Amino acid sequence: MRFLKIFLSSVFLLSLFSCGSDDDICVGGEATPRMKLKFKTKSTGKLKTLDSLYVQVNYGNGLIPVIAKSKVDSVFIPLRVDDGPFTEILVGLKKAEINSKIKVNYTTAAQYVSPACGIKKMYENVTSQLEVADAVIDLEQNQTQITDENKTHLFLLF
Repeated sequence: MRFLKIFLSSVFLLSLFSCGSDDDICVGGEATPRMKLKFKTKSTGKLKTLDSLYVQVNYGNGLIPVIAKSKVDSVFIPLRVDDGPFTEILVGLKKAEINSKIKVNYTTAAQYVSPACGIKKMYENVTSQLEVADAVIDLEQNQTQITDENKTHLFLLF
């Protein structure tokens, strides 16, 4: 019986002291940042909340539905993490009408974060162009670098 107590105590102490440091977990926002989009009314320039929004993104393998939300004032769009120089984003206010096409061009740079997180992509020289206008009437570029998700990078004008 004494052996069992010593064994269980040893296992407990070993598990208690073998916990890793914070560097073993990648949860503090160190991952590749997403592009933050907000919306404005073109005529007034004021921020706008949309009743519904549907977004599809082409990451190089065809269109993938990314966002389908109602009552939205901003969204985060993941960009390509391969070596592609651009990402195509399709936006619509109705599921059947996702027609506005935005092409986001950039150059990428890799940044080492930690052993647990690895490398994250940073997007530089970001430019956006509206290739097909439908629901989205125009674009307003706010940032030319995407290094974190705190700032709004692009405004879509409706």
